[in-house]
This record gives sequence, structure tokens and C-alpha cells, in this order.
Amino acid sequence: MMFSFKAALRFILSKNNKTFINILSYISILTLSLGTAAMIIVLSVYNGLENTLKSIYEDFDADIKIENIESKYFNNDLISDIKALENVESISGILENKVILQHDQKEVVAYLKGVDSNFIEQNRIVNNLTEGDFVFEKNKLEHAVFGRGIKYSLGINSNSNFQNIKIFALNEEKELKPNTIQKNLFNDENIKVSGVFAIENSFDNNYVFSSLSFAQKLFNNTNKVSSYEVKLKNINKIKETKSIINNKIGEEYIVLTSIEQRAGLYKILQTEKLVVYIVFGIVLLLSSINIFFLLTMMGVEKQKDIAIMFSFGAKRFQIRNVFISQGIIIGFLSVVLGSFTGLILTTLQKKFGFISIQMSSSILEAYPIDFNFTDMIIISIMVLIISATASIFPGLMSSSKDKIFNLNKLIS
Repeated sequence: MMFSFKAALRFILSKNNKTFINILSYISILTLSLGTAAMIIVLSVYNGLENTLKSIYEDFDADIKIENIESKYFNNDLISDIKALENVESISGILENKVILQHDQKEVVAYLKGVDSNFIEQNRIVNNLTEGDFVFEKNKLEHAVFGRGIKYSLGINSNSNFQNIKIFALNEEKELKPNTIQKNLFNDENIKVSGVFAIENSFDNNYVFSSLSFAQKLFNNTNKVSSYEVKLKNINKIKETKSIINNKIGEEYIVLTSIEQRAGLYKILQTEKLVVYIVFGIVLLLSSINIFFLLTMMGVEKQKDIAIMFSFGAKRFQIRNVFISQGIIIGFLSVVLGSFTGLILTTLQKKFGFISIQMSSSILEAYPIDFNFTDMIIISIMVLIISATASIFPGLMSSSKDKIFNLNKLIS
């Protein structure tokens, strides 16, 4: 194998008698390097987007969310059992449903999320306040924290002590009858603004936070919750903790991790990443055609060298391995050059943000990017396999019996 490798290295990098074959070998290395670098950069962008989304959603979503499978609301009597588990730092009872917000002839449909006092300890929305405080009672009056988009839609002044927001919730105890006029179809309450939060438009335009007791009163569900949100001490043990909670509370509840709460979104990202692998794999495969033609032409050009190797006792498999080794060497050099280029460009983009996002509504100024070592390993393996595969047929041709017979005639 060492003989084949040294011969292959000499064929590719020989400084003597530069020919078109040598130039073509450099072109093959360059094209594969560009493909490798491009694949690393694109996948790093997807990694950046995924990590950015995770950082955004972790400000809103709990580490673990617990819901009842059969009912929208259930009795708030599991907190002490779950809180006693080893990896649970805190647990908050949540009551969430749709409401209509009304102020100054303006109306907005949103979600009211009633939370208990433990929610504040989880330090999620508190860190995203742009105005006011995350409190639900001032001077014995009910207050709420509004998303920034809702604030703009309703024209709310968060600094006013005289402003009331009217909240309407469907009275689910009433049956809708088309032929009769319904009274008290909606429950309504007044609430004041204590603060404004801003995370991302899908949250800012749709959510209002209030105390759990206020939400229970509005929705006529005393001592009821729609879910529990759990903060963990060690997020790395999330799967293990999920399994423990499942065993503790039984099969009537569903336990969701932060990733599972946004399963559809993350599945789309993973699918898109898989498509990138497939598309760039095809690009690399097409680039490897250069290797195929390079080694085929080299087999013709190096006939005398091959004949000499045969005369010194080289075997057929050694000649074949010379060409396969050339493909692997080209692939390896391409991986090194492409990985270095990709790593440098991703580092520069991450540090300086040269390529910006030209959208005024974007929460990011530049494209997020994160280099993933695992991606580089997978790409490297792909390039090496493709390069080796492209060199098999030229190697078989150059070491075939007919070729050996013709080379023996050439020597004689």
C-alpha cells in the first residue's frame, strides 16, 4: 500500500514535466475544495438559524411542558409531586386561552396566558421587558404584561395609570343557539398595563401575561390549569427527566420537551439541512467527474511508468491502488483546503457580519452562522468516498489483463 501511495503522490505533485494532466489535477482539487467550502458555509448558516431560533424560543418556551391529553383544563394538584423530582428547579401552573382585547374602539384577538408566582422565578419573559415591570398587581388592581405588537395595535400607553384594557373571553358554559339571542356569551374583565415585552413578532403580536388567578376568574375555571411549565436544573438531562415525569404522573398527560413543543419547525429545518446534503452531494459527485477523466488520461499518459513498475514486479492490485490512492489524495487535499476556507469565512461572518440581512423587520442584522465540527466530518467522508469511487474505474482499466499484455509488448 505504501508503494501505491508514494507512486500516486508522485504522479499528482511531480514538479518535473508539467503537462495538461498536472494542471487538470490542480483543477480537480480546486473544484472539490470550492464545493467542500460552500457546503460547510451553507450548513453553518442553517446551524446559525437553528441556534438563533432556539435562543429565541427558549425565552418563551419552558424546558418541559405538561398537558392533559383528553381535556383542555385539569385540576391544579400535581405541582408538589413534580417539584419534588431531583432535576426540577421550578414548576409553574399555566392557564392559557384566546381572548379579545379592546381599547379605545380598537380590538385585537390574542392569547391570555395566566401564570402563577413560580413563573417569575424561571426568568424567561422578565429578561425581555422593554417597558415597565413584570408584575400583576399594583395598588390592589389587576395588571398584565403585553406584547409590543399588541401595544401598538391597541395604542396603549404603558405609563398611564388611568388606562384600562377590557378583556373578553368566551363563556364556554353557554351553548351557542343560532335561533336565539344569547346573553352573557362572553365573560369580561378590566385590566391595566404593567409592562411590555418584545421577543419575536409571533409572540409580541399574540400574547398577554396575567396572574393565574385573574385568568381562572375570566375563564370560569377556579383551581384549573391548561398546562404546567417546568424549568430544569440540568438541561442536559431533559430526556431522562421527561421519562421520570411521565412515570410519575401517568399516561393521561403528555410531556413535551422544548424541541417537541416546536417539533414542526425543527423538522422543517432538519429536512432543509438534509436537502442541502443531497444537493451538494450531487454537486460534489459532478465535480468528481474531473477526477474520472483526469485518472483515465493519466493512465494513458503514464503507460511507460506503469510498464516500468510492472517490470520491477508490481502487481495488478498495486497499480489499481495507485489510481485509487490518487483519488483519495485529491479528496484529502480538497477536504483540507475546503475546510480551511469554509472555517475562515464562517469565522469572519460570525465575528464581523459582512453579509447582512436586508430586511427592516428582521431581528438580526447579519446572517447567523455557527461552524459545526460534525458537519465537517460528514462532508469530509462524503468527499473522500466520492473521490475514491471516481478513481476505481480508471484504476481497473489501467490494471486490466489486456492493459498488462499491451504494456509487456511496449517493454519488449
